[in-house]
Amino acid sequence: MTSILSTLATIAICVTALALLTLALLVSYRVSLKRHPYTDCRPCKGTGERRSRLFANSFGNCPTCTGTGYQLRAGARLFNVR
Repeated sequence: MTSILSTLATIAICVTALALLTLALLVSYRVSLKRHPYTDCRPCKGTGERRSRLFANSFGNCPTCTGTGYQLRAGARLFNVR
């Protein structure tokens, strides 16, 4: 009987430690999103300009980031952080 209680206590401690670790990781990710909510735009590589495929010397604003060169990170959209 005591070995079963000991096993259950060990499992409870492990689950609690895992929950605390997960909570700490989520809080640190949230802080990271708050400090740096934007990332470089992938299609234009952060320049804000897209070259034309048809005319080599022609370029315009990137339609994905509207010429800013930045996009909101996925986690910032998910947690509504700005």
